[in-house]
Amino acid sequence: MEKIVLYIKTYKPDYERAENLLRSIEKFNRDDIPVYMSVNDMDHDFFRKRIKGNIILIKDSEIVTCKNMTHGWVYQQIVKAQFYKLGVCHNYLCIDSDSEFIRDFYVSDFMYDDNTPYTIMHEGKSFLDTMEIIGHDSSELFYVKALSSVRDHFGTHGKRWDYGPSPYLWSAKVWQHFHEHYLEPKGYTFESFLAELHQSALPSETVVYGEYLRMTKLIDIWPVEGFFKVYHYKKQFELESPYFDIDRLKKTYMGIIKQSNWHVVKKKRWYTFFK
Repeated sequence: MEKIVLYIKTYKPDYERAENLLRSIEKFNRDDIPVYMSVNDMDHDFFRKRIKGNIILIKDSEIVTCKNMTHGWVYQQIVKAQFYKLGVCHNYLCIDSDSEFIRDFYVSDFMYDDNTPYTIMHEGKSFLDTMEIIGHDSSELFYVKALSSVRDHFGTHGKRWDYGPSPYLWSAKVWQHFHEHYLEPKGYTFESFLAELHQSALPSETVVYGEYLRMTKLIDIWPVEGFFKVYHYKKQFELESPYFDIDRLKKTYMGIIKQSNWHVVKKKRWYTFFK
């Protein structure tokens, strides 16, 4: 069983972005961390014919059979949180296809020691302030509401922790324990648990992971901020674009995320965003 793998969940409309991500992994993956990619069953043949390199391509159904195909973002959360069921790794970095590595990365970037992954867990003050600057109420953000909803179930409390952004670094041990010792005794599936959370807020699998880890302390918590620079909104990029410098960014971040709901046109070393 691998100490850590990279896991990409994608589908046909994001093929070009996934291909770009794979190129960046091939370039910067210095420790040859194994790469798994899962796709919707109907897209599997499409990817199998096109994906090259040492990529382990699987169908989503090899991980879990999911009834909820209506909301793609919920479906993805259900699959991502159960990748551990394949039994191929102790930890995994869960990466969206709109991501791109920009510098060399190693196992040591993700592991505190041989057995313990870092935990993405911080207060996100600079991000919250940026959201206020571009006109978003920081108390109404997606993950803030998700945190409140999850804490109502787990009884956790404390500072308003942010367990993102993507890519997420997760311990398979934590997810397995959550399914076997929390969901199953209460008669939940992960799908039905998210549906219940959805009654009060949009659910977030990484908030579930972070709060459950805090509650159980199954692994030592060594907190880190997010690994990638994420441009969540067009206004955010416009605000920061005068200072954009890829060489500066890679001193702090190992990658960049350009939200896949933006249209992109490649221009020199970056992308120009427009609606």
